[in-house]
Amino acid sequence: MYFFSEPDSNFRIKGSRDPLGFQKIWQGLGRKIIKHVSTVSVNIKDFQVLSYAWYFFEDRDPKDFLSFFYKFEQACAFARAKYLPEDRFNGIDFVRKHLADKRFTFSTRRRDALLSNQKSYGIFGKYNRPFTDMGIKDHVDFRETMESSLIRKVNFQELKTKVDKLLNEKIIIMNEADIEIFSVMLKTLTNVERNFYSELILKAKGEHVQNELYELLQADKILASANSEFYLYSFVETLLTKKISMELKHFIIDIKEAEKVLMAHSTLFRRLQADSIWYKNSISEDPIFKFMPKKINYNYIDPVISNLNDSLNSPPYELAISLINRNKEVCKQKGQAPWIKLENGKLITCYPEGGRNISEFNFKTDFENNYFIPAYLTLFNQIKN
Repeated sequence: MYFFSEPDSNFRIKGSRDPLGFQKIWQGLGRKIIKHVSTVSVNIKDFQVLSYAWYFFEDRDPKDFLSFFYKFEQACAFARAKYLPEDRFNGIDFVRKHLADKRFTFSTRRRDALLSNQKSYGIFGKYNRPFTDMGIKDHVDFRETMESSLIRKVNFQELKTKVDKLLNEKIIIMNEADIEIFSVMLKTLTNVERNFYSELILKAKGEHVQNELYELLQADKILASANSEFYLYSFVETLLTKKISMELKHFIIDIKEAEKVLMAHSTLFRRLQADSIWYKNSISEDPIFKFMPKKINYNYIDPVISNLNDSLNSPPYELAISLINRNKEVCKQKGQAPWIKLENGKLITCYPEGGRNISEFNFKTDFENNYFIPAYLTLFNQIKN
């Protein structure tokens, strides 16, 4: 008889997509230009849902907010799917499966949750941090902005009656006619809302280069439309042709030069993942190394980027080993197993997901990280248009 212990839940791959710890690096550079917007907080309607929920919740005990918000988010989700079919949000697959029911149940029960974890993967999980950092709920004009906008857009008393049910009842059932008002609430932005969100989402408090970027986009519709097909380097080069401050110029160039190094290393790592076993000679002969840049002539302030840049002058096998060691250290800090391990001179891939058989790339034009810029552009166009 054989007995097997339970696997150690801490020592395993958890689906991270940051095997080299680059996320913190590019986010740090991006935050110098885009202060609070995140890569996932890109739908102004989600900001609206959170704003209206806090407006209706008023001054109740904050610890009870989530139990109300789950139900409010569910009502808004069904209304968006039914009456705003072009809209996209987390949980839309669940809603579509139940949209034909005609009668919809909203509650904090697992069976009614939009997602496996509505708190983490829904609007609250994606938007609460930027929403709080931007100071939306605590702004002096918050309540007046929300109330005047709702009065302008919907039958306010009818909406309030429905929201009161979500506030005070544990299980609420509504039909298609009942939820339509939630879609009307979210369909448009009033001019007051546009001004409010422009000040808090698109601009930054105090002196910050995000405000300079905002003014540049205001004056240049072509630059503002770059989110539809975003290319990091062309956006950067266009910005550099504008009359901009030395501070913004410095940050933009830092991003451009950093991405060359980060992109080259992450591309090589994905190539290594694509094969199960590597020998020293197979690494040295792989065509991808013909496209790896040599050390870039730039003064990187971040010591990690500087070290990564120095390693670009290493022979192929040594460069590969330096990447494996970095992955090993990053995984150790997270309590995870390494994605690729060195064993008896061979590289053995343990976690191939994300690996790609890449034979060539262009480090001067290809990019992987976006530094929050397309997220900001997306919100800019939603708010302004």
